Amino acid sequence: MSNLTVSSRGSLSRDARLLLAASGLFALPFYGIQMVLRVLYVLRLGYGPEYVGLFSSVGAFAYMGMGLPSGALGRRFGIRQTMLAGGAITVVGMALFPFTEFLPAWAQDAWPIATQVVRTVGWSMFSVNLIPALTAATAIAQRSRIYSLNGMLKGLGTFLGTVTGGLLPGLFSGLLSRPLDAPRPYGAALWVAAAISVSALVPLFRVGRLEAQAVEEQAEAQGPFPWLIVGLLVLHVYLSHGGWVMHQSFASAYMDAALLLPTSAIGLIIGLGQFAAMLSPLLNPRLARRWGDGWTLSVTALGISASLLPMALSSHWPAVAVGSIGVLSLSAMWMPALQVFQMEQVEPRWRSLAYGTLSTAMGLSFASMSLLGGYVIAGIGYRALFAIGAGISVAGAGLMWAILKGQKTGLKPQMNTDTHR
Repeated sequence: MSNLTVSSRGSLSRDARLLLAASGLFALPFYGIQMVLRVLYVLRLGYGPEYVGLFSSVGAFAYMGMGLPSGALGRRFGIRQTMLAGGAITVVGMALFPFTEFLPAWAQDAWPIATQVVRTVGWSMFSVNLIPALTAATAIAQRSRIYSLNGMLKGLGTFLGTVTGGLLPGLFSGLLSRPLDAPRPYGAALWVAAAISVSALVPLFRVGRLEAQAVEEQAEAQGPFPWLIVGLLVLHVYLSHGGWVMHQSFASAYMDAALLLPTSAIGLIIGLGQFAAMLSPLLNPRLARRWGDGWTLSVTALGISASLLPMALSSHWPAVAVGSIGVLSLSAMWMPALQVFQMEQVEPRWRSLAYGTLSTAMGLSFASMSLLGGYVIAGIGYRALFAIGAGISVAGAGLMWAILKGQKTGLKPQMNTDTHR
């Protein structure tokens, strides 16, 4: 099992390094280039905020629906095989999306939605199994570190992809002799993202079998599924994730349609946020040792709310830049803290099911908030949307505070069978 654990010097295993490489490489086109450009491409096709909300929510509903099946596929066919299949499906969905402008008019409304479903189904298969894969490939004492490193590399890939995504439409505008208010430069840039994403599959082919250590750990656990704590975490995820969703789904559209910023400026602003997000997860192990992962979850959710307030209170681009940097950097800390906190509450044999459940909650949050957001923007504007997102994140922070207080008074003692502390 030497390839599944760390060496005596504490270095990460070969499989762990390969999984981190795949995660970082996928982040560049998925979280970077196409996250910046896909909404702008939809806007250039002539659609409004209601369609943008529908477009985002359909993908999130697909992610929600695939949360538990993705975990089940990993158990049935193997984690590595499921991640490979999911990665390939993601690439196909990303590559099909920019064909929209070449289709007949009767098909153009449905095509972005259909490709969004394909892309998201594949991404769920990859991402839901990534955390159990990292767990299986990493010794207990290294797991907080591996999640922080994963967050950092994902942030690095996202930062590079965001800046690249902001520059590509201008490059293709010149090469194709098309104006920047036409869809073609954005579609060409999205094809670049699909091509880059193929490189993320290469490390996965070299990963070994990941099930051995997970099976060994699961044999030690006998308790029932912890419905109460997982249910409370689902509600926390839904609320805390909601503030991030408001930013992720509509911030670039706000900067483009309302503030009239050029694509390069949008890419730079989001890129600065992703640069901060690349570094911020490195604080997690220190914060966890000092105050705990639950405290980190509560404080980062509260920080996301505070970061949305400048976007709600001001229509000037510096306020949007400050808010975006705050939201992106704090959400990058929230995710690894959630992963570790969930592990500490759930026995090993239930971790895949619990994480699949939380992934479903993330998908539901993204879907419902995106769908609602499109109509909120159409009715009362972008700034009201960001104010609503701030309020939702406050509720998520308050719920986590209540969970921690309840644990201190006997609601559910934390499990420390594999804690990093």
